[in-house]
This record gives sequence, C-alpha cells and structure tokens, in this order.
Amino acid sequence: MDYLQWSQEYFQEADKVLRNIERLKAKLSSCPSDEYRTTEDKIMKLRSIYYECIHIAGYLRSRAGEKSHAA
Repeated sequence: MDYLQWSQEYFQEADKVLRNIERLKAKLSSCPSDEYRTTEDKIMKLRSIYYECIHIAGYLRSRAGEKSHAA
C-alpha cells in the first residue's frame, strides 16, 4: 500500500473542499436571508470535512515515513 500516494489524494480532496468553502463564503454576501443560515451550516460541515481530510492525510504521510524507515 502506497501511503504517500494515498495521503496526496486526501490533500487533493481537502483542496477541493476548501475551494467549495471559499465559493460558499463568497455567496454569503449576496445570499437572501432565508438561505444565509443554511449556507453557513454547509460551510461548517465542509470545514469539518476539510480538517478531517488534512488530519488523515498527515497520518498517512507519517505512516509512509514509518514504512520507509522500516525497510
């Protein structure tokens, strides 16, 4: 299993999520008041997903380092 490649995939997904967060934040300024709260909720959920992706990517990268030291 290639942990380094796997971690890169998680970092790429985190980048996609971050772009979605930025898009939604830009939308907030022109958002009708009835959509404002749901858009904020979406941003909060996406932030959680973003941080989870970053955390997992870091863990996988550290596992890749352990594997290279063990070999």
